Amino acid sequence: MPDYRRRLLVIYNPTAGRRKRARLEAYLDLLEESGCAVEFRPTTKRGDAETFAHDGHADRYDAVVAAGGDGTIGEVANGLPAENPAPLGIFPLGTANVLAMEIGLPLQPPAVMETVLHGDVAQIWPGYANERLFTIMAGIGFDAQVVANLPPKLKRWLGKGAYVIESLRQLLAYNVPRYSLSIDGRDYDCASAVIAKGHFYGGQFVCAPNARLDDPAFEICLFKMGGRLGALRATVALTLGQLQRLPEIELVRGRVVEIYGPAGQPVQADGDIVARLPARIAVGAKSIPLIVPKGSALGQRMLEKAAE
Repeated sequence: MPDYRRRLLVIYNPTAGRRKRARLEAYLDLLEESGCAVEFRPTTKRGDAETFAHDGHADRYDAVVAAGGDGTIGEVANGLPAENPAPLGIFPLGTANVLAMEIGLPLQPPAVMETVLHGDVAQIWPGYANERLFTIMAGIGFDAQVVANLPPKLKRWLGKGAYVIESLRQLLAYNVPRYSLSIDGRDYDCASAVIAKGHFYGGQFVCAPNARLDDPAFEICLFKMGGRLGALRATVALTLGQLQRLPEIELVRGRVVEIYGPAGQPVQADGDIVARLPARIAVGAKSIPLIVPKGSALGQRMLEKAAE
């Protein structure tokens, strides 16, 4: 049934690859059938999505919808107004779609549309890497090197396969530096780290099992073993769902992470390089509204908190 009350701002990249374009067109067709009042903002360059999201006030729109991968979603989230933002909805079109999996969002366009139009609104606590907002996780070390060196054309052509190829290349060439971290004032040493807001990583692999979007804290996964062997052990264990069984893995809860290491080393967040060392990663001072599937675990926790 048409829903004439919903006012949506949809931000999307019209030049997505063929497979992503087909999914995008399915979403656009469903929007046209929905009867909603929709304003489309196609991007033409990096930064457009953030700029367009600045207009996303709740008194103007019922939702600001980011059509893209986790990086695009993060860009839109960075642009949402600080005061009275419209809830963020997502049309997942990315390679891994980690945020969609984190909230239990099915990837079929009709189910996604149902969530955007009639889902629950949860408050999530984003992280900031040197003032750059992210929704899922930030990383230093091996995974940041993979992201920093991944050829964009290879990613467009092969999707997840591109990460596999670049990971293998990095395993052969990687010279792992050591990093010093201060987590809420306590000192740690590691070869790599993932500072997580969600428990999924790179798809449905579990890196930080206790991290939750609605928790105003991180779970930091520290990889203590350096070198190629350490990176290989962690990669295999993550793929097999056995990461936390490795003795060199340490999980730490915290809100503020100061990272020191070789100057200029990359920091990735939600699949994009967003900062260089030294870096400060902290939980945001404010939560942001995110549309989640009705009846999802995240939505249920919000209802329970509201009833307390």
